[in-house]
Amino acid sequence: MNSDDQIKNYQDILRKYSILTLMAKTVSSTLDLNKILRIILTGVTFGDGFGFNRAFLFLIDRQAKHLFGRMAIGPATPEEAWKIWNDILHKSVPLEEFLMSEKLETQNESSKLDEEIKKIKIDIDPDKVLLMCLQDGIPRNVDLTQNAPASENNDLVSDINLFEQTLLDYLDYPKFCIIPLISRTKKVGILIVDNKYNQRQITNEDTNFLLMLSQFAASSIRNTIIYNDLKNSLSALAKLNLKHKYLKEYNEKILESIPVSIIVLDHNMTITMCNENIAGIMGMDKASIVGKKIDAGMIYIDSIDLTEEVSFILANKRAEGFYKVKVKFKSNKNKNVFDVMLVPFKFSEETPEGVLIIIEDVTKTVKLEQSLNEAKRLSELGKLSAMVAHEIRNPLIAIGGYANRIKKKYLERQEINPENIEVIINEVARLEKIVNEILNFAIERKIEFKDFNICGLLLDCINLTRTAAEQGKISINIKSGSELIENNDIFINGSYDSLKQAFINVFNNAIEASETRDVVSIEIFLENENENSVLVIKVSNKAKLANEVDINNIFLPFYTTKSKGTGLGLSITKRIIKQHNGTIDVISNAENGTTFTIKLPVLQSNQPQ
Repeated sequence: MNSDDQIKNYQDILRKYSILTLMAKTVSSTLDLNKILRIILTGVTFGDGFGFNRAFLFLIDRQAKHLFGRMAIGPATPEEAWKIWNDILHKSVPLEEFLMSEKLETQNESSKLDEEIKKIKIDIDPDKVLLMCLQDGIPRNVDLTQNAPASENNDLVSDINLFEQTLLDYLDYPKFCIIPLISRTKKVGILIVDNKYNQRQITNEDTNFLLMLSQFAASSIRNTIIYNDLKNSLSALAKLNLKHKYLKEYNEKILESIPVSIIVLDHNMTITMCNENIAGIMGMDKASIVGKKIDAGMIYIDSIDLTEEVSFILANKRAEGFYKVKVKFKSNKNKNVFDVMLVPFKFSEETPEGVLIIIEDVTKTVKLEQSLNEAKRLSELGKLSAMVAHEIRNPLIAIGGYANRIKKKYLERQEINPENIEVIINEVARLEKIVNEILNFAIERKIEFKDFNICGLLLDCINLTRTAAEQGKISINIKSGSELIENNDIFINGSYDSLKQAFINVFNNAIEASETRDVVSIEIFLENENENSVLVIKVSNKAKLANEVDINNIFLPFYTTKSKGTGLGLSITKRIIKQHNGTIDVISNAENGTTFTIKLPVLQSNQPQ
């Protein structure tokens, strides 16, 4: 090589170093990934740069399992190539000027080559040359015109089997150079260049300069990806914080709009959230309540310390309700009546459980109920007065008539007729019965509850009603349950005397509705309802209630289907059963007659095994 050629060669080397410096400087001025990739590929293909015909960039995915086409620069046809070279020849724009101009942003917008590369996805196969480059960091010159098997010469690859067919179809040229993009030890992607249109040979010197380019290019690409990931994460976090703030404000607005008082306690008895309603009840500012720990003796539900009840809720993980109770706050005396509900819940999977306390002021409701009950009682008193006048009038007329007869006969003949006196006695007894039923209904006596064995009570009631049934030639038949009440102990919580009255009312009602030689059937058994044991007593007779109106109104006060009756017996019975947390129902049809069903909750049943 003569001195002119050496000078020319040195000048070319200096030019390429200048290009590397320029590209490094330009790349470092932006954090736009697309712009960085375009600068790299432009420097590789620009006529005033490295001057390759085409350049292709593939990036590795996050799982390091695939290479996907990201960007390509270069002509798609020979005609397009000659046109580009002709423009370069006439315009002679330096690379530095081009990289700083707006043309850089638009040069590749409608490139067919760039559109097609984005459709390519290559599996990273350990037996293919692309992964070999990424593993050892060594560039490969490729010449597939010979299609020779792989050799120990790593610098030149000529075995077509080392390449994915998808890549070869896309490149459509057998000679190219593969440059691995590796930032330190992190694999970033692959740069491929070729000279498809001028068919200039890719030299070792070209490969060395491309390798130097790849080092800062890989670092710039990776740093930009990390920056964009961080930027996106920060943006997502900002949106999440904004959403969290919105949800918090939204939840607070919901809490404030609910017309009840709410306290949220964590497992340490600390108030984490509340609304203004509870602040008003407690006589404190909302800001001073949140974060405050509920200590023993601070809040009472009637006589129950709130801290004890919260501990019970957390231990048993079930809700508890208190209805029409007084809630006493240490900081504020309050005479209102409240419904209180305590519900356990988890703040999240990571944090322990807490308790949601809902306090509703029902003072107005209680007063309204009292007013309605008073109005109902006055209404019933009006009915009672009319009924008393009607029921008492007939016995009084009879008593008055027979008394006058006795007086007249006594004055005339000094005689007293025993039959007349008997009529008066019977009518007085009838009056006494009417007055007693009215008093039982009108006066709600306080019932004293205690635990007792109901089996003995049922046997007493059945034996008492047998006498009344035999007088009317009516049979009492215990279809089932005789052994149950004779041989077992079934305990309930209630009033012995009140339930005796209720059972005798139902038994007598069935006897009075029956005709001569009819049978009144009684069934007694235990069953489970909602995992609780219930005692069931069924009393049946052959009589049928006349219509649906009778069935619906049979338990109403003063409603009766009998010619002689106050209509209060079944009303009193229903009230007693309800006071014992039980139920009483009736069904009636022509085929089976009428059946009353009483259900009472059982505390304990001791049956022989």
